[in-house]
Amino acid sequence: MKTAPNLFFSSLCSMFNKLQQKWNVSSGQLFLILCTFAVTGTTTAYISRVATSWVGFDETTFWAWKLALRLSILIFGYQIIILIVSFFFGQFRFFWNYEKKILRRVGLIPKEPIRLAIFASGKGSNAEKIIQYLENHPVVSVSLVLCNRSGAGVLDIAARYGIKTVLISKPQFDNSNEYIQVLKNEGITHIVLAGFLWKIPENLVKAYNNKIVNIHPALLPAYGGKGMYGEKVHQAVINAGEKKSGITIHLVDEHYDNGKRLFQATVEVLSTDNPDTLAEKIHALEHAHYPKVIAEWLKVK
Repeated sequence: MKTAPNLFFSSLCSMFNKLQQKWNVSSGQLFLILCTFAVTGTTTAYISRVATSWVGFDETTFWAWKLALRLSILIFGYQIIILIVSFFFGQFRFFWNYEKKILRRVGLIPKEPIRLAIFASGKGSNAEKIIQYLENHPVVSVSLVLCNRSGAGVLDIAARYGIKTVLISKPQFDNSNEYIQVLKNEGITHIVLAGFLWKIPENLVKAYNNKIVNIHPALLPAYGGKGMYGEKVHQAVINAGEKKSGITIHLVDEHYDNGKRLFQATVEVLSTDNPDTLAEKIHALEHAHYPKVIAEWLKVK
């Protein structure tokens, strides 16, 4: 049985681990970030207390003016102080990105452009629908198509739309950070999987935490997992005598078809259906919904 101190320590470690995963930083950087927050909080609180005397307020000054000054420092001065403090801890870039998110949220600076990379292995029909849907969008652009098969149709689609392509090998994908650097160099902010048949490795999931979305041709959690793709999924659904199938759009984590589900749509499975006819129904759902759900996920409808 855990004692109260052990429970507290365990909860504290769990909280730090969650923060580390959320911010995608090392344990050393997490320590420096927390130090920045602590020093900034203490400094801001001290300045807010003594600022009234700095500007000449005394006991005869209306209390509301004193309160307004302290709140201004605590709310607005904090944002400036944290950038100054972060510089001395070597974390200016992290906190400047944090501040830019706040400024964009309140509309003081324009939204950062969203650059998508589409990962695909085959003909690319979903990729083309996504490209068409987002074409000429003021904020979002499909900037890169990454493919693991030379001669795949998606490469021709990318060429037609003037989108840069990258062809990768399995060892490079599984065991190297080289292609991640390619994505970063291209300014890729989000990844869309559109018929990409390789499992996403852990290093890529960490580099783009909650920024990778996939579509699966079944109603997860059923008929998902390793080896369940394309015709294999449809055959399994028919063999099981299911009356419905459909699509699942979900975020990607370290496990097959396991991330947070964003959207599902269903289609009836008839007794006369075979894997090909069911695939046609599923493709129609994918083309109708995937681009729209991506826009909703990016909050740029």
